[in-house]
Amino acid sequence: MEETQPSEFYRACRNDEFDTVSRLLDQYSLEDLDKMEPNGSTALHAACYYKNTKIVQLLLDRGFTRCVYNRFNNLPVSETDLPEIKQLFNRAKTSTRFGANLSPEREELSWILVNKNNPHINIYHVTDSYDGKRLEYGLFNAENILQHIGKNMTKIDVIRRLFRRAVTEKDCTRLIQAFTAETDFYNRINDYLISHKEPGVKDNQLPIHCLSEYIDSICLNQQLHYTYEFTGLCYRSLRIKSDAELNFYEVGARLVNRTFISAIEERSLAEQYIIDSNDDDDDNKHTVVFIFEIRRHKTALDVKYMSEYRHEQEILIMINNIFKVTRVTKKPNFDVEIELRQSKSARIDQKKNKVIC
Repeated sequence: MEETQPSEFYRACRNDEFDTVSRLLDQYSLEDLDKMEPNGSTALHAACYYKNTKIVQLLLDRGFTRCVYNRFNNLPVSETDLPEIKQLFNRAKTSTRFGANLSPEREELSWILVNKNNPHINIYHVTDSYDGKRLEYGLFNAENILQHIGKNMTKIDVIRRLFRRAVTEKDCTRLIQAFTAETDFYNRINDYLISHKEPGVKDNQLPIHCLSEYIDSICLNQQLHYTYEFTGLCYRSLRIKSDAELNFYEVGARLVNRTFISAIEERSLAEQYIIDSNDDDDDNKHTVVFIFEIRRHKTALDVKYMSEYRHEQEILIMINNIFKVTRVTKKPNFDVEIELRQSKSARIDQKKNKVIC
């Protein structure tokens, strides 16, 4: 029989019954509780509308979806006017998704410097006989990926739910949504790309290259890129301790990004992001703003409407793009600007692991 009344969990979130909400969260799975209720709203909508701050915090900490619309076409954050609740929907200030306090050494690992005299590079090969359509063909092995990345990973249920929706709905945007969630998932994908183990290497009897199904599905899905492709300028910011840490980014240098890069479309948001991430040691650090000029089609995605954090205006740059450092400038408001212009003529020969200029 079809339910017509909101669930006990929904009512507890609405009525600010913190103990009941906590008990039910421990008793049921995220998928069981984070759902559209018969009245056309979710429990998170209700908690926001009734200004139940502690319950909103609890639900967000457990990974409840932030980007679902109710029957009034409102997101949960739109259901409240309390600043302290709205603030809870921002990404944690400790996040290094868009740079901030990520170490310069870790940022450099995202790049391969192309040697003029030896253009050979070791990169991840984007190749898939299914052309990024594994979801459509029912060949996306979500459970294998979850088993591989799930070891000691918090909020794995968030990724599991999004993967199951991706498989059920045959919807590649759910895979992007998983990448934007504030879990360790996106770091693990990028760490895999940095380590770049060859296909066939085993880890606890699981082929480590099962992650390639996820990467290739994003990079090669033509419909995804046709609908959400991005060209233009986007920004990323980083804190450094000395000018010596900038030597990697010499004018004229050609760089290939071996990982996905998260940037922000609006510069003011990128600047505010690094201001908000201040820590106690920031007085001794300089700020760097990277300005990416995306010029080629199907090499970056505008993911803000797929993101769990839509206000961030995230641009997701695909792997294996060639950028040239065109300018390094010191500015009065931000210490250094580094402009990276995507090459339209140079390309990567994957068979030869070589940059062709």
